[in-house]
Amino acid sequence: MSWRLILAIVLLALGASVWGGIQMGNWLVENGPLRAPNMVAIEEAALLMPTLDADGKPYVTPAPQPLINGRLGVPDELEPFDWKITAKTADKYNPPIALANTRLSASALSDLRQQDSTSPSGLQGIARIGPSGSRGAQAIQPVDITIPPPPPATPVPNVGSNSSWIPQFQREMAACAQRGFFERPSCSWDVRNKYCGPNNAWGQVDGCPAK
Repeated sequence: MSWRLILAIVLLALGASVWGGIQMGNWLVENGPLRAPNMVAIEEAALLMPTLDADGKPYVTPAPQPLINGRLGVPDELEPFDWKITAKTADKYNPPIALANTRLSASALSDLRQQDSTSPSGLQGIARIGPSGSRGAQAIQPVDITIPPPPPATPVPNVGSNSSWIPQFQREMAACAQRGFFERPSCSWDVRNKYCGPNNAWGQVDGCPAK
């Protein structure tokens, strides 16, 4: 038996199985059991009815939000706490604000005047440190503050008395910076050798590196 005949038989079998499956599906659809009309109406009405929660209100699914553990979800509801404010009448035995009704003696008034006077540290009122009944308030303990030394002065380049060449040197270095990528290094070193060497400015002037 040649392979062409075998291939033709396989293709015919596949086509027959596909056609038979389509016909069987159509027959099942036409002869399958139908739902009763009253069941269809009940299911449609159930779909239209809203879902209610325990209080009889429409239930709405809460939106997910970031949780403490870093995940996204719906947090657990906290247990309700039944709190209330105790009603209490304010009278002369239970005033809302405690008022001072004690008369001060002459010595107590003298102590208060002494406390109101300026302390040796220059502080007054609540800024003074010391017991409330003491005649002389104690001064605040001084704090040692270490003042940092001033920054070192910028070293002056030791290029001798003749420094008039520096502006011209900087202009030529700026002109070399405007050249191409391959011409820039050779131009810069030509300018350095022209000015830094004769003026002994290697490591002394910006643009003249130390050798």
